[in-house]
Amino acid sequence: MKILFTDLDGTLLNDEKQIPEINSTAVKQTLLKGNAVVICTGRSYFSAKKFVDKLGLDQKGCYAILYNGGMIYDCCTGAILYKNTMPMSYVKYIFEQAARFDLYCQTYEGDHVVTPKDRPEAAQYHWSSQMEVLVDPDLLKHLKEEPVKVLTSCLDDRKKHEAYRDHMLFWAKGKVSIFFSSEYYLEHVMEGVSKGAAIRWLCQYLHVPIEQTIGAGDAENDLSMLDAAGFAVCMKNGTQEAKDHADYITIRDNNRGGVAEVIEKFM
Repeated sequence: MKILFTDLDGTLLNDEKQIPEINSTAVKQTLLKGNAVVICTGRSYFSAKKFVDKLGLDQKGCYAILYNGGMIYDCCTGAILYKNTMPMSYVKYIFEQAARFDLYCQTYEGDHVVTPKDRPEAAQYHWSSQMEVLVDPDLLKHLKEEPVKVLTSCLDDRKKHEAYRDHMLFWAKGKVSIFFSSEYYLEHVMEGVSKGAAIRWLCQYLHVPIEQTIGAGDAENDLSMLDAAGFAVCMKNGTQEAKDHADYITIRDNNRGGVAEVIEKFM
């Protein structure tokens, strides 16, 4: 058995946030051969669930790595196998510093995105994730439990977003990992949380040698996955940094079935 760990946005999904039919068919065929496919995403399970259902990954032995490795979910039983949450003091500091830089900031509670201020980034995230966004000016007083991740977004000024990230790195050292998952999204998760660490955890849990795994991604938040997997694949549309970490770069991009190409060639 081989396991394909695949990113969603920019990898399994096309630019319209849908699964190309060629990818869907290839995934179902490789499952019938006894292989496994694990979604490995920065999204929550609520946001990823429609793709799990479409691919038939809600069966025994199917899992999802969520929040960039902050949670591992059994798609069949609904059990959370692993979860690494962020202390409220860290969450509060990130929101405060994001506000200083005039950046949109959000976190997650249940099936919702929660944010203290309505901005265009909230609407863009809703379109991308199909998650309802709740605006609460007193959010930090009302959060009921520690979240797994915090996300900042900036649609029109990448340099400002990078300046914020650089400002945060000294404080974050030993506490929080900060990295871009797209042109607009900057992820904040606990130190040590990554897609790569989650792959190693799940392989140990399933007693599957890491050599039997394939990782497919396209962006900075996929680098640890590409480094951890037995065989690393970057989409044709991926960043140069991700391509530098790959053993193979697809001929097709995410719109034309790059994941199907991986399955056809290597599974």
